Order: sequence, then structure tokens, then C-alpha cells
Amino acid sequence: MTTVGRPLSSLRIRRGVIGILARGSRLLLIRRAEGVARPGCWCFPGGHVEPGETSRRALRREITEELGIDTLPTVRVGSVRLPESGYVLAVWRVQHIRGELSPRAAEIAEIRWATPAQIRTIVPGLPSNDRVLEMLGL
Repeated sequence: MTTVGRPLSSLRIRRGVIGILARGSRLLLIRRAEGVARPGCWCFPGGHVEPGETSRRALRREITEELGIDTLPTVRVGSVRLPESGYVLAVWRVQHIRGELSPRAAEIAEIRWATPAQIRTIVPGLPSNDRVLEMLGL
């Protein structure tokens, strides 16, 4: 059986997470490094959920691995479905607990604090950025 030209077995849903860290009215964005999916694109930090892992635990792990800080996911805002890639991304507000931001160069080329208006104009940005801002009411 197929759906839109793809076998049903290929429609596996992949789980991911997005973390929203705020400083006043500015939100943390990362620019993806060369060698990772969608290199050079600006997006919110996050990553994959491993088998058996909760989205909260995955987000803490991903942010620690990528940014070198300890965080606490506080409120799950919702989720963003990306049908083109098969991902469903859980979106969380995240509190910075401790540590200095130290992006891992293998995954992150640059970080930036930006207002929602700035995020909407950053090129190249992932399509999920606008969906997340809408979900946040920004």
C-alpha cells in the first residue's frame, strides 16, 4: 500500500524537540554548521529524540551537547509537524540553569539572540521558525 507515492512503511514518524530560551524579548537561535542537515540555516536549538527517551530528557541532552549549558524544559508549548521530513517536533520553553554558552562547532556555526521580528527576516531560516513563533503568540 502507498500514500502519495510512498510505501506506508516509509511514513515512520520521527520525533524531535525544539527549545525556546529567552533573554527578555530576544530568543536564542543557532546557525547550523556544515556537515549537519540543512547547513547554514538559522533555527531554534534542539534535535532528535532517541528511542526510549522522553522529549524533556532529549531536549536537556541536546542542548547540553550542542550548547554546553544545563537547562530545564519548563512548559511544553505544543508541537510542529513537518510532513516533508516526517518529523514531529515538541516545542518547549526552556530555563537556563547553569553554564556558559559554548556552541559545539561540529553542529553549530554561530548563535544569536533575536527578537521575533528579526527571526522572521533571517535568511536562511527553517520554515518551522515561523510556526514556532505563531505557537508562542509572537
